[in-house]
Amino acid sequence: MSTSDTQSFKSPLKNGDVRGLNKQQRDIVDAYRFGKLDEKDFQHELSKDPALAKWVRQVLEAASKDPLNK
Repeated sequence: MSTSDTQSFKSPLKNGDVRGLNKQQRDIVDAYRFGKLDEKDFQHELSKDPALAKWVRQVLEAASKDPLNK
């Protein structure tokens, strides 16, 4: 993730609907967004959970196409 991706992901995103994630996945996302989980540990979690990695990728792709985020 680049620095700009990180900032987009950590801010509240309308495309970041977490309802499709289970509680453990939501906790990981929240911990990262609120600075309780560093980049290295977050990347490790994504490497262990393909579904969470896919969700993060979709959120970042949607945010990069949103003209309000540019």
